[in-house]
Amino acid sequence: MKIKRILPDWVIGLLVTLFFLFITFTGILDFTHPIEMKTFDLRARLAAPAERNPDIELVVITDDDLNELGRFPWPRHVLAQAVENLALAGAKVIALNILFAEPEESAGLTAVRKLKETYEGAGLAQAGAGLDFYKMLSKTLEELDNDAKLYNALKKAGNVVLPVYFDTQSTGRDQEAPDFIARHAYKRVEGKDQEWAVSSLIWLSKIKPLLPSFGEVAAGIGHMNSFPDPDGYIRNQVHVVGYLNDYYFPSFAMAIAKLFKGVEDEEVTLVLGEGVYLKVSPSSVIQVPVVDPQMHTLLCWNQGPGVAFHQTPFVKVLKNQVKTSLFRDKIVIIGPVAPGIGDRHVTPISGNLPGVEVVANAVANILNQRFFLQPAWVLFLEFAVLLFFGLYITLVLPRLRAGTGAAVTLILLLGYGVAGTVLFFSSHIWVRVAPPILLLIIGYILVVSKRFLITERTKEKVEADSVETNKMLGLSFQQQGMLDLAMEKFRSLPIEEEGVKDLLYNLGLDYERKRQFSKALAAYKMIVADGVNFKDLDERIPKLKHAEATMIFGGPGTAHPGDIGDTLLDLDTKPTLGRYEVVGELGRGAMGIVYRGTDPKINRTVAIKTVRLSDFDEEILDEMKSRFFREAESAGLLTHPNIVTIYDCGEEHDLAYIAMEYLDGEDLEKYTHPDNLLPMRETLSIVAKVAEALDYAHGKDIVHRDIKPANIMRLKENNEIKVTDFGIARITSSSKTKTGVVLGTPSYMSPEQVSGKKVDGRSDIFSLGVVLFEMLTGQKPFRGEDITTLMYHIAKERHPSIRSVNPKVPPVVEKIIDKALEKDLDHRYQRAGQMARHLNMVIAKIDEIRARKKAEQEG
Repeated sequence: MKIKRILPDWVIGLLVTLFFLFITFTGILDFTHPIEMKTFDLRARLAAPAERNPDIELVVITDDDLNELGRFPWPRHVLAQAVENLALAGAKVIALNILFAEPEESAGLTAVRKLKETYEGAGLAQAGAGLDFYKMLSKTLEELDNDAKLYNALKKAGNVVLPVYFDTQSTGRDQEAPDFIARHAYKRVEGKDQEWAVSSLIWLSKIKPLLPSFGEVAAGIGHMNSFPDPDGYIRNQVHVVGYLNDYYFPSFAMAIAKLFKGVEDEEVTLVLGEGVYLKVSPSSVIQVPVVDPQMHTLLCWNQGPGVAFHQTPFVKVLKNQVKTSLFRDKIVIIGPVAPGIGDRHVTPISGNLPGVEVVANAVANILNQRFFLQPAWVLFLEFAVLLFFGLYITLVLPRLRAGTGAAVTLILLLGYGVAGTVLFFSSHIWVRVAPPILLLIIGYILVVSKRFLITERTKEKVEADSVETNKMLGLSFQQQGMLDLAMEKFRSLPIEEEGVKDLLYNLGLDYERKRQFSKALAAYKMIVADGVNFKDLDERIPKLKHAEATMIFGGPGTAHPGDIGDTLLDLDTKPTLGRYEVVGELGRGAMGIVYRGTDPKINRTVAIKTVRLSDFDEEILDEMKSRFFREAESAGLLTHPNIVTIYDCGEEHDLAYIAMEYLDGEDLEKYTHPDNLLPMRETLSIVAKVAEALDYAHGKDIVHRDIKPANIMRLKENNEIKVTDFGIARITSSSKTKTGVVLGTPSYMSPEQVSGKKVDGRSDIFSLGVVLFEMLTGQKPFRGEDITTLMYHIAKERHPSIRSVNPKVPPVVEKIIDKALEKDLDHRYQRAGQMARHLNMVIAKIDEIRARKKAEQEG
């Protein structure tokens, strides 16, 4: 029941909803993302069509090809022959998924090239035998130069697309872009004026080189970089990357599709943050959408590997063992699939998909305009569903019966899951299903489990009138301080039951600590009702009867209501106020007693100042209590080295109490006698510190109202000054007791206080001036034979000159005191800080004079 009161069902629902909204839309701590991506992969795999794509053929380099042709990479004349064969077969686009970063070198080629250069340099390439030999060298060089053969094949075919690779790990930067970059980059780019779109793009600055000669004759060039998700899966393609802050370069797949569709550069439009548009005819435009500002396009996968795209071994193409009709008017992508060569990728359809098939899927997506989409409205839909489910578990679920709640939750769960799946398969729109469904499941489990395990179980135990139930409930009430409720439960227990007497005995001890002696006696009498003594009750019961008769706590008409000091001597159980154990008495005042106590939770010694609420008229008691706690709360906010720290406040029976910092020191009253005055400099320093403390408190709109030597403490350890009694000064300053006596200290009151006017911080300054006068002279500035005369002098008559009482007081100090004791508020110090500054200036001057005299004496 306690948990239910602290954390209601709607709070659980609200917290879970806010948590899911936070992780879903920030990505921080988003444990639902991996789950969502697994469901995405499953749906993508199920949505993959099984039929083969008719426009794309793969020429793959297999293990059998390696066994026949040797280790890869092969001499480039082999690739040149394959390109020529495919061109003759009528392939519309030939894409080589192989990088050509360096020229092919061999020892023979290098030797012949050097020999030719030497021969030319010697001038031997003349007519006759020398010219014939030179021609033979040139022909041999041509036969050995495989790069030239591939160059010629690429140029002759005129429809070959080559890949390049940007180095994403290097921190270097190319000085200038290769020539082919400008030729094959996007020409029409929209959105370059939108800073967010440009800055969000993936920008690269280092490219692995492509042989310049190949770049000259390639019909298309695109990047073959892949950008896996954090879990390593390839789920997208990036059809544009930025290069050197100037170029927007297409992907390998985009270059292939563009060439296949015969789209000119001017008919391709890149819209940053939106997608790529290929105008294939006046009435037909292929749109390649993106799902984020980084220009990621979600791939819609085909079945694979080896299913969606027909594959032909490379050797069969090389040897012309395939019908030419197989490649006519198609895209032919050449790439390795044998293990150990080429890239392998983890994708939703395969954990080991060759790079050539990834390229084929990306090209097929563009040609068929088949993508997984995330329109802008999807974000709002996801937010709305999360909010709806959150409202359901916050406001609706806690009010439903268990069966109804389970049924409604299941319907919502299945409904959203099915809707998201249908949208995925029918329109290829990806709406995240994991976050809302997990919100629904977790919220349901928490709310229902809490209601069942706590609320309903507690209810069942309360209703079950059994010995064990009452015993546990009684202990629970006792631990929470609800002793009367615990007593009610323990009364119903059979006294002969094992452990019941111990329960009552411990409950009686708790009553003693609360000084509720009559109730402690009632508990003990139940124990000894059978005439058998138990533990020390034969001694404890008489003591309690004596305490009850002489020390009724807070009882009206008693001599010392609220006095718990004798309890420490008469009983061995330490009394408590709130959670504080009372150790001893520190002093007594007009309003109550100050005790030394201990906070058992942190073993901290505290001073506990009590105020007897029973002393106040019942008509104003509620107002006084409200004011007391309000003022104590305000005082608890004060944090100043010269103000005592307030820890806690509370009310118990007819006592209000404040737990505050325990001070090991003495007040200043002993230093107000003429024969025991402190040195002038020390007195001025003390008053200056008090003034600084008051200035801080006044800045917090808190007025002390009872500044006097008894409320200023000097610590024994370091002579530090502490101002006490903030928090209870207001309740004691103008409140009358039942006898009609005004509480407070009249000798230190300001004129506005004795006149009953509203006071502010300037009243404290007046009182502090009285304290300073008294500490410098040993007598108060205002005196009277009775309180009426005294109050008249304070309100109407000017104080005597301090120098007439103590001629040693400097004139400047007299001026400070005169200003502090001005009757007119406007002529008095307006801020205690002003008085503190003037006193500190006097102290500094005293120190300066002393230092100068000391220097003269030493000199």
